[in-house]
Amino acid sequence: MNQVNRAIPREKFRQVRSVWRRVFSVVYLLIPLRSSVQVLISTRRLPLKPKELWSLNFMRPHLSRYFTLAQRIDCAITHYSFEGQNYGPTYHRSVYQSPRGLVLWHRVVAGTRYTITLRATEDRRRYEGDLNVLCFVNDTRVCRISFSYVNGSLFGLQPERTMFVTRNQTDRNPELQRFRDTFKQNSPAYFCLASVCGIAMANGMRAIIMIKDDAQTSYGERYAEGFRNSYSALWEAFGAQEIDDRHVYTMSIPPKLKPLSIVKHKHRAVARRRNWLEITLNTRQAMLEDRTSRVPPLIEGEAYALLPYLAEAQAKLKAANQR
Repeated sequence: MNQVNRAIPREKFRQVRSVWRRVFSVVYLLIPLRSSVQVLISTRRLPLKPKELWSLNFMRPHLSRYFTLAQRIDCAITHYSFEGQNYGPTYHRSVYQSPRGLVLWHRVVAGTRYTITLRATEDRRRYEGDLNVLCFVNDTRVCRISFSYVNGSLFGLQPERTMFVTRNQTDRNPELQRFRDTFKQNSPAYFCLASVCGIAMANGMRAIIMIKDDAQTSYGERYAEGFRNSYSALWEAFGAQEIDDRHVYTMSIPPKLKPLSIVKHKHRAVARRRNWLEITLNTRQAMLEDRTSRVPPLIEGEAYALLPYLAEAQAKLKAANQR
């Protein structure tokens, strides 16, 4: 009797093992880089639990409507591998466990607290980007921009890690108007994007990738104009250039903004860019505090172009880079 009872679990184990072997065989054939499959099978190398990895649901669009199944899986591997290799336990606790997230920037104006944080995306929305840059007015969210770390070779670029910005959403609530009243001629999306630039600088990235409106995973034809304004038009306003036939844009870090000499309202532009510069530099510093790998080489060039004609801007950038 005991031998029969032991035989039953063994038979079930063989059946389950056979099924998983078939699943991994299919994935193995779909993914062009076999080394990536080995990383997937050995999930202990990723800072993500196996059940969380499979919860990503690769059978639906992930990050882009135009990614293949193999590309979706490879993006997840790249993202979590990059975080695991470059950031320590304090970062992971803040981003993945703390309800507050990792604070990147904050300011208090007339008793109202304005904060930008970095948090992991909730499981059911990870297909729109694994990390969120969130803007809060007190404890109310007014905007989020989501992104993942991917391999630039997906878009015909150099095979190096970059950020892929895949979601931009502004929340309509009373706090949004309070933000606009406090920061004139500005928007939460601009603040979040400035923080994204700071994250890219902390990782030594000279350019990042932005999703084109019609490639966003929630895109619908009847909302085409709204998607265009929230994605492609916004990226273009920050100097991003479309990559032909890839359904994405590439944006230089720092972004190539219009010279103030051709801006109509120069004083407003200077005020806006002063805020962006502060957020960018604060974010860069916050990201470097628990970086475990080598700090990337300084990005030479014009990060202070966010705030031209102001003498303190270049000094701020130089001081931040020396930390």
